[in-house]
Amino acid sequence: MRREWIGSRLRRGTTRPKAIASRLNADDVAGPRGGTWGFSTRLGNKKRGTGILNNELYIGQLVWNRQRFVRDPDTRVRQARMNAREDWIVKEVRELRIVDKDLWDA
Repeated sequence: MRREWIGSRLRRGTTRPKAIASRLNADDVAGPRGGTWGFSTRLGNKKRGTGILNNELYIGQLVWNRQRFVRDPDTRVRQARMNAREDWIVKEVRELRIVDKDLWDA
């Protein structure tokens, strides 16, 4: 299963996110939005918990309400804003864990 393959690479620290993404693309594994595994999917944003190395699903935590979007009334452009950490909703989903917490925190 892909989840175990990614987890084993991350645990050993032998494969970089770009190589993992390239392998997934070569194997026609769709990225999170159905397309390919692109730059932001690989590296993500640590503050927002996105990307291969920052996604808390790897330690079995599903997080909701991490951010909200506000729209500028003049330009109508949406911008992401982080919610306060105490407003986040975190659920344990151990069946999705592929990296142990000690390694994640290291």
